[in-house]
Amino acid sequence: MTHDNIPTTRVLLVEDDAGDRELTRLALEKNASQQYDIMVAANLQAAADQLRDATFDVLVLDLGLPESSGLETLDRVRKLDDQVPIVVLTDFCDEQAALTSLGRGAQDYLPKSNLAVDSLSRSIRYAIHRHQLRKELAHTNDLLKQKNDHLARLCDTAQQFVDNVSHEFRTPLTVIKEYVSLLRDGIVGTAPLDDEQLRFLDVVADRAADLNTMVDDMLDISKLEAGLLGAWRRNTTVAEIVNRVRPTLEPKAAVKGVELQLSLPDDLPEVYCDPEKAGRVIINLVVNAIKFCGRPGKVELWARTDTAAEQLVIGVTDNGPGIEQDKLAEIFERFRQLDRASHDSCKGFGLGLSIASELVHLNLGELSVSSEPGVGSTFSFTLPYANPLAVVQRYVSRLAVTMGDHAAVSVIECCVPEEPLTTSDDVNSFLNYVLIGNNLLFRTSPTRWLLVLPAADAELRERLDEIEEAVHEANRNRPCEPLPAITAESLGTWNVTDTELLVATLTRVLDSAEACHA
Repeated sequence: MTHDNIPTTRVLLVEDDAGDRELTRLALEKNASQQYDIMVAANLQAAADQLRDATFDVLVLDLGLPESSGLETLDRVRKLDDQVPIVVLTDFCDEQAALTSLGRGAQDYLPKSNLAVDSLSRSIRYAIHRHQLRKELAHTNDLLKQKNDHLARLCDTAQQFVDNVSHEFRTPLTVIKEYVSLLRDGIVGTAPLDDEQLRFLDVVADRAADLNTMVDDMLDISKLEAGLLGAWRRNTTVAEIVNRVRPTLEPKAAVKGVELQLSLPDDLPEVYCDPEKAGRVIINLVVNAIKFCGRPGKVELWARTDTAAEQLVIGVTDNGPGIEQDKLAEIFERFRQLDRASHDSCKGFGLGLSIASELVHLNLGELSVSSEPGVGSTFSFTLPYANPLAVVQRYVSRLAVTMGDHAAVSVIECCVPEEPLTTSDDVNSFLNYVLIGNNLLFRTSPTRWLLVLPAADAELRERLDEIEEAVHEANRNRPCEPLPAITAESLGTWNVTDTELLVATLTRVLDSAEACHA
């Protein structure tokens, strides 16, 4: 509604003092740039009647009314109508009350002594504008929440679909591999197979292995996205890791006619990692090298020590076409495959190197690549030595990067009574299973373990209770003798920047454990 082309603002003035009502009305009517349609209420009941029967652009409220006073008045009016913007008037200039009223729903706050024409009109105009902005922001937030909820449902659905499809692949893949093996070994069939038939079966087995790797990749991606992919890190050797994956790698190299060389010294130190995850990285790197190596193909799996950094470097070198320098960063992106010459028709999903990088990070290492076009490429990754102090320092540094300098790290010592070794081994497996994730677990003696995890003091009690509850649940479902009682004690909590203090404490604990064990 307009009057002489001047916009009209509907105002409800809630004021019990007749003199103040008139002064406020005069202050508004003197504004030549704004037309006001002013309705008056002398108490809360009258205000409620007005708000029920009409709509207003703004409500000007005196905090001192017959039925209530102070911020109680504001709260009661807000209950009558939580949509109309409110400008509060009061006889007192109380800054704290002003701030409190703004926090409880008012758009502005004016002492009655400051009811100048410009100040009151400006306050009403700004109150309406801020209220409109808040409504628009609330609407935008609602839309964003709806879209986020929808995306979350889609993500959950996609993740569940990937999980279901991946698991459904397992059964037919297993059947294919088993039947190929039966035919290949001559266990079924009456006539011996000729060389070409054997070669065909090898190709089938190789392609089934490729599909199996793709299934593993999809499952790992799903777990990574859900934050469920943990690491069971422990002391192991490169020989143990490689021996787990050789039955997969050697047949693939043979089928492709690629020479696979292993250059692994016998005196390599132990490393601290999840052997299964490290083996997956080797499989992905070697399979990738076999796919893109030259003709005749040559792939070398090697390892060397890096004493200065207290880590082992494991690498895969091929004699393929190499990669241009400006393309090196792209190869670690998910679902990205470079247009490189390959005599392999099975391209996969472009997940292998991306997942390899994630798995290396889970093992507290780094993945890198060097390549020379026309010569070949080398992909290498690092694993920390099995030195608890060095591992903890690396782990804390990683937490500082991923969680920030304010993150906290805590240490818990878990103990069991002196039990037979088989029982304490069961406890070791149980702790690794329960505590799997972004945590470190060191077995310092047959009956003692150190758990290092990102947690503040306030969270430690919860972590200790989780261990106790997990033991209780495990024993309820355990068919054999129950696990012994596990005593969990906090050794302290440190900021990630206090690495020296943390390492000093761990040094004393490890030295004590070593002395007792000796």
